[in-house]
Amino acid sequence: MLQEIISEKRLAWDKYTDNIAENFFVKISDNITNELKNNRNLINNSEEIFPILQQEILDFKKKFLIDGIGFFVIDGKCFSDFSREETIEIYNKICKILGTLYVQNIKNEKFVEIRDEGKSMMSGGRYHQTKEGGSFHTDSPQWEKVPDFIGMCCINPAKKGGESKFVSAYSIHNKMLKEHKHFLEMLYEQFHFDKRGEYKSDESPTVLEPIFSYNDNQLKVRYLRDYINDGHKIQDVPLSKEQNKALDCLDKIIHDENLAVSYDLRQYDMVFLNNGRVMHGRTSFEDIEDIEKKRLMIRTWISD
Repeated sequence: MLQEIISEKRLAWDKYTDNIAENFFVKISDNITNELKNNRNLINNSEEIFPILQQEILDFKKKFLIDGIGFFVIDGKCFSDFSREETIEIYNKICKILGTLYVQNIKNEKFVEIRDEGKSMMSGGRYHQTKEGGSFHTDSPQWEKVPDFIGMCCINPAKKGGESKFVSAYSIHNKMLKEHKHFLEMLYEQFHFDKRGEYKSDESPTVLEPIFSYNDNQLKVRYLRDYINDGHKIQDVPLSKEQNKALDCLDKIIHDENLAVSYDLRQYDMVFLNNGRVMHGRTSFEDIEDIEKKRLMIRTWISD
């Protein structure tokens, strides 16, 4: 049975929600900056705990990721007094405060660089290896157990484009419930998600999961359209005409500009989001020629 519409702004928000920027954009306190500066020689120590940083990040986690709108951005200007290497280590510590880091691929990497590798989604590339935009999604929908939180640290922004976009799963769900209930019901059914080659020889090349689920009074979403299209091709289980219509309807609503909150990540900005109830994407981008200055994000997947 489909759930009643959730009207709380902390869950179902859009670009017009009052003071939306104030609900996700934060600066770390001067106390944290001083704590880090006074212990600069310990930043590279992965085991070192910075208690002021730890408490403030845990507060952000509860305020934004658990009880709030589902994502927050730390202003990169807060790290202007630190080197690139130090900022990456600070990001590392923040991620570990938020939870346990996931291994993201068969290479056992917990930190993955997001950059254009000249690949395309159309030819089987993963989204983070392309410069393509428009594909709103949750991360790792092809995994049976998806990460709870996603972290990204902007090392270099793009020369042009690459603007980040965030959409509430509750807002999407509410709109479909009001206008396309039949299609929404279909999205509670299971779909094949292509693992994009990230599986062992004795494993299935796809995972079978619903797009929407509702358990323990929490709505969760997993989605990346290309992975579904390819997953059904791999399993030789063609999507029905009605399933395609339901997915087309979902895509149309996801791309409603009135629902998406946009933010242009700048150098050393750090964004963290709840992967179960915030879908994210970006606009396509153009890179600078200098390879050292090309768009680069560092991504983490985090288990609560």
